[in-house]
Amino acid sequence: MVTNTQNLPADWAESEQLDGLDLIDKAELVGRVFRVTGFYFTSNDRDISYAYVDGEDTDGNTFSFNDSSTGVRAQLVEYLKSKGNDAAIDTGEYVKASIVIPKGLRVSEFTVKDERGRDKNARTYYLTTSGKRAGADTAAAPKTRTRR
Repeated sequence: MVTNTQNLPADWAESEQLDGLDLIDKAELVGRVFRVTGFYFTSNDRDISYAYVDGEDTDGNTFSFNDSSTGVRAQLVEYLKSKGNDAAIDTGEYVKASIVIPKGLRVSEFTVKDERGRDKNARTYYLTTSGKRAGADTAAAPKTRTRR
C-alpha cells in the first residue's frame, strides 16, 4: 500500500510501493550536515568492495549513497575496527549506527591515468570529523611554523 499519497490519483492508494532509500550522488552531501544511520559492505562482479551508507539530514530526509574508495569506505572500515566489529566488513551484514558528520562530506579532486594512459579527473569523498584527536579533550591546534 502506498504510504505517501500526496498529489497522487485516488485510485493509486491501493498500489504497492518499493521499500528503500533514495540513492543520491555524494556531491550533494559536500558541506551538508548529516548523520550516518547505518551501512554495509558488499562486492560487485569485479570484486570491488563498496560501502552502502544510509543517512539522514537535519530536516529528517533519508537517503543512501555508496563509496568504494580510500575515503568514506576506508573510514567506515576503520570505525568498525575501532569498535571491535571488523567481522562485519565485506559480509553484507547491516551495521546500525548514529554518526554525526558535522560538515558533510569533503571532496579531494585529482588527476589519474586511465587504462589507455589518458588523464582522467577523479574524486575521493571523505566523512568530515569532529576536529579532535581520539582521546584528546580539545580540538587539535593548527600547526604553525615561524620563519627565520
